[in-house]
Amino acid sequence: MATDNSLDMSQYLDLFLQEAEEQLEILEQETLKLEADPSQERLQIIFRSAHTLKGSSRAMGFNNMAELTHEMENVLDQLRNDQLQLTTEIADALLSCLDNLVKMADMIRAGQGDSVECPELVKTLQGFVGSEPAPEPKTKSRAKSKAAKPAKDEFQSKVPAESLEALHEAAKQAVVYHGKFRLAKDCIMKYVRAFMVSSILSEEGEILVCVPEREALEEESFELEFELLFQTKATIPSLESKINGVSELDWFELVQFAGGGEDNLSERSDEGAATANTEITNSTATPAAQAPKQVVSGDAGQKTPAKAESGQTVRVDVTRLDTLMNLVGELVIDRTRIAQIGADLSARFEDPNIDALAETVGHIARITSDLQDQIMKARMMPIETVFNRFPRVVRDLAQKLGKDVKFEMEGGDTELDRSVIEVISDPLLHILRNSLDHGLETPEERRKAGKTDQGTVTISAKHQENHIVIEIVDDGRGIDAARIRAKAIEKGVTTADQAERMTEREILQFIFASGFSTATEVSDVSGRGVGMDIVRSNLQKLGGIVDLETDLGKGTRFSLRLPLTLAIIRGLLVKVAEVVYVIPLGSVIETLLIEKSSIKSVKQNEVIVIRGMTTPLVRVRNVFTTRSSQKEQTDDDIYVVIVGLAEQRVGLVVDRLVGEQEVVIKSLNRYCGDVKGVSGATILGDGNVALIMDVNSLVA
Repeated sequence: MATDNSLDMSQYLDLFLQEAEEQLEILEQETLKLEADPSQERLQIIFRSAHTLKGSSRAMGFNNMAELTHEMENVLDQLRNDQLQLTTEIADALLSCLDNLVKMADMIRAGQGDSVECPELVKTLQGFVGSEPAPEPKTKSRAKSKAAKPAKDEFQSKVPAESLEALHEAAKQAVVYHGKFRLAKDCIMKYVRAFMVSSILSEEGEILVCVPEREALEEESFELEFELLFQTKATIPSLESKINGVSELDWFELVQFAGGGEDNLSERSDEGAATANTEITNSTATPAAQAPKQVVSGDAGQKTPAKAESGQTVRVDVTRLDTLMNLVGELVIDRTRIAQIGADLSARFEDPNIDALAETVGHIARITSDLQDQIMKARMMPIETVFNRFPRVVRDLAQKLGKDVKFEMEGGDTELDRSVIEVISDPLLHILRNSLDHGLETPEERRKAGKTDQGTVTISAKHQENHIVIEIVDDGRGIDAARIRAKAIEKGVTTADQAERMTEREILQFIFASGFSTATEVSDVSGRGVGMDIVRSNLQKLGGIVDLETDLGKGTRFSLRLPLTLAIIRGLLVKVAEVVYVIPLGSVIETLLIEKSSIKSVKQNEVIVIRGMTTPLVRVRNVFTTRSSQKEQTDDDIYVVIVGLAEQRVGLVVDRLVGEQEVVIKSLNRYCGDVKGVSGATILGDGNVALIMDVNSLVA
């Protein structure tokens, strides 16, 4: 029988890359912990990940990746057998391996193959081992032919008894086939091989029973044998030809399950007896056009819960989630519009149908809110996806700066929208680098200050109302506000007179100014005054704020407050000259109705005093030019919305408060570019467009 051994492996590339990404993440996390805790358990985890990655890359034909992971295996094997002692040089080499493996994975994803050669690194690894690497085990290139199959009683079928009834019913409609498969003893990735076989059968028909069930296959909690019962329109010889192309498959057999009769499969005991089904010898299988859509799965000797009861996950392209979020946003707008129309009709007419409309609108509102909540949850990601990048950065930078650093992460399971995740990584990285370079002292300096040699940097995340708060805390030297003040005056950022009247917190905000740095010399780590400026600008794009507290000689705390999502927010609607604006509710501290006489003037700037605190006023109609000819209201009472940015407070003077509403943010950049004081727009219930204020720029 002619066989086609040139199986196209490209169809399994996505599966390989997903697996590689998971293994690389395990390698990075565990290798970084290895220096502090070189336990046998951790070495075993790292070894297993490297072994898995080697096997899958070898199977896919990525030999450079396979060679590098093989050399890692040799070093790790000697470490776990106590033939080598872990040193900083070995840890550095293992991390260098990881860097190269990540590059290879990126190049494979880009369609360029694993063409990253690192002969020097390979020599370094071989030098640690002190001998030539052990030869790779040779794997079979193809499955054995059916002529070489073992006796039938060697394969003990484990199809559960509870699956037989459904199989008999399916066999009455169309032929059911029984596939038996045994993997090679040296098979490295059992699930990948089983997946390749099941993919071949799924493409040509429908799999009815999988033994063991799919979850067990994915977790590789089975020996070397598995079974698939299926229906197909394809010929058995064509299926055999394709399955023969799967490597590391020691033996397989495709036989017919004789449905509807007293076949031996249904009469066997629960322990599993050998099947006596006749082998298919003809080249054409019976069509399965009328096959019922029954799919069952199970293990021998036990009943399993329905498939729907077990947890299932589906990988979804993020662009689909973005599209769903946009559609939900449109639905929220229409919901608000319908509610507005219903309220208008109710005020003008008395009709039983209007009450029914109001009830229906209320139901639509609840359904839309639930749908919106579920879509937002689907877009949420744990912030540990960002945090996990930092231990390596901290380790390498600490070594470069000659500092002993203990890095701690807390609240990694805190979730926020993926759009925020994508932007927050760089600001956090800049603050971490700043804490290590400027914040923490060298071991000698810490000893002189009466501290331990090892400094501590902690990054944490937590939910607070409708925001996420991320804090980066160090126990270093702190920030000298007097030095910041002097530098700000020297650089012309402020005058001596203005600086004298500023509080310490206001002075500290100068470190976020563009080009501002107190470093006496520029290094490749910091000193150019760029990093902290990037922090503030990126956070302002997100509608977030950054604040810092410091205690000279004891340490510094950076606090970042971010919205959970950038798509839908709650806002306070206000009117200015008959134009409606939206102020994000997260920035609103309080609303006031004040008398005109309480407004004071300080250096030609309007201010009010609230509970002993002087707060500057900004008249919104002076910020936004409107076409309305309506003059400013002359009432004795004035509406003021107090908004905050870190410790700064500003009162926005508006004509009227309209109320709170959930609004969908629509970007204006595509049409208008960046508009100062405006972060976007939304569509209100009456169909009009309202601008969303950018509180950060208004306060600034």
